[in-house]
Amino acid sequence: MRTAMAAQLEGKPIPPDRNPNQWADRTKSQIQFGYDVYVEVEQWWAASGHERIKALAGDGGADGGRAG
Repeated sequence: MRTAMAAQLEGKPIPPDRNPNQWADRTKSQIQFGYDVYVEVEQWWAASGHERIKALAGDGGADGGRAG
């Protein structure tokens, strides 16, 4: 942030790519937020998600483990 502020105060142009201000850096934003979250979740679910959730639930049986 200091670098971005100093450049701004000195009137130096700041490129939109690899901007020292992390919130204005287009490359960083694309890397962090430039994906389809729904596609990622579907891939996780198909690969191992359903197995992990099933393991967390335990055997449970037909009643979901509520019978005493």
